[in-house]
Amino acid sequence: MNERLVLMDDEKEKLVDEILDLRHRVKTLQAELEALKKKTPVESKKSEFSKVSASGLPPHRWGRKKGHTGVTRPKPTHIDREVVQELSSCPDCHHDLGSVVGRVDHIQEDIIPAQVEVTRFVHCRYWCPGCKALVTAPPAPGEIPHSYLGPQSLATMVWLKYHVVVPGNKIVALFKDLMGLTVSEGAVAQALQRLAGHLGVEADAVLAALKEASLKHVDETGWKINGASRWLWSVANKAWAYTRIANSRGSKIPKELLGHPFKGVMVSDFFSAYNKMYGLHQKCLVHLRRDIHHARGEDPPLDFSGPDKQLKRLLADADRLAERRDVYSPIVFARRVRRLKSRLFLFATAVYSHKDWQRLSARLLKHKDQIFTFLDVPGVPADNNHAERAIRPHVILRNRSFHNRTEAGAHAHSVLTSLVQTLLLQNRSVIPALACAYLARRHGALNSSLFTSAS
Repeated sequence: MNERLVLMDDEKEKLVDEILDLRHRVKTLQAELEALKKKTPVESKKSEFSKVSASGLPPHRWGRKKGHTGVTRPKPTHIDREVVQELSSCPDCHHDLGSVVGRVDHIQEDIIPAQVEVTRFVHCRYWCPGCKALVTAPPAPGEIPHSYLGPQSLATMVWLKYHVVVPGNKIVALFKDLMGLTVSEGAVAQALQRLAGHLGVEADAVLAALKEASLKHVDETGWKINGASRWLWSVANKAWAYTRIANSRGSKIPKELLGHPFKGVMVSDFFSAYNKMYGLHQKCLVHLRRDIHHARGEDPPLDFSGPDKQLKRLLADADRLAERRDVYSPIVFARRVRRLKSRLFLFATAVYSHKDWQRLSARLLKHKDQIFTFLDVPGVPADNNHAERAIRPHVILRNRSFHNRTEAGAHAHSVLTSLVQTLLLQNRSVIPALACAYLARRHGALNSSLFTSAS
């Protein structure tokens, strides 16, 4: 029978009661659904690795795609030791076996614990009839005068401290357990400070190279020396990295580091200390986009969306124009750059009612000649990401070692991190390079031997 006819035969009061009951149930279920939505994250925000297919595996498998040639660990190019396993009887039935009919090779690599080499340097002494005094033979080529630790162990300490970011007590444990060399935590700190004192000329060579470089990135972060506030300054590019821990966050520090006026292009954020330096600037557009995002907030007012889209479109057009530099002729490219600068000026001089847009437009007007330098000078990036990456190791080390306790420790940090980061940027092995440079300095070298040319 048709359900509609059945309902028409029912009494009106019964139907009204049923409708009210259904409405109440719908409201209850809707309230429960809203409560579950607040407790359970939205499905679109879940990681794709939390989803599984019918087979119980993630939809995106790790490794190479199906059909691609597999990759295994490359075999060593040399064999240091060979062990041959032979049998005289079958391990299953114990029957005697004949001659070898084949072999199965298994290559295994392992680490041999380091062995401490103790060297006695004997310096012969002589009586000089001319000088009427005793003369002593000079230090040997691999000898560090008056040092109980050799150059390799000292360079390894630097590598562990400032590249692997291992604190002093862990360096002591590694030396004892892996190398059999017993040192104290205080000896590690003093050794690093002595190295920094002798290798300061190498850090000066790094700074000289950055002063002459056509491009440099600068940034700064907070630091402490025995609880007192200091600031760590970082100057870097693709080949050089220099660090300085200073008492001031003012413009005198970057002026001292890079010169005033400075050479080349300096990429930085909008910090006021850099604004007082004469030279060609490029302001980081990532910081600008970040400020726009913070000003927008979670619930922006109605008059925020228009300028927001306009400025984002302007920056996106600048990025696309930089990518198509080789497509346009120099005349067309220069004309498009002038058009972008004109759009930026009109945007910065417009009147806004929102306080955040008033602040951002004033910043753009102040730095209007420093926003699109990357379009005027080829090779200049529009962001300061290189400085952010250069300063990140210091932040990690700061969180693990709690800054520095003394001025000498801060100086050691500045010098040795400058050398370690520069060597890594130049794809050079840190330990042998530092060991050779320290030996050269202790044997009387006056100039830099680690960086022979500051280019």
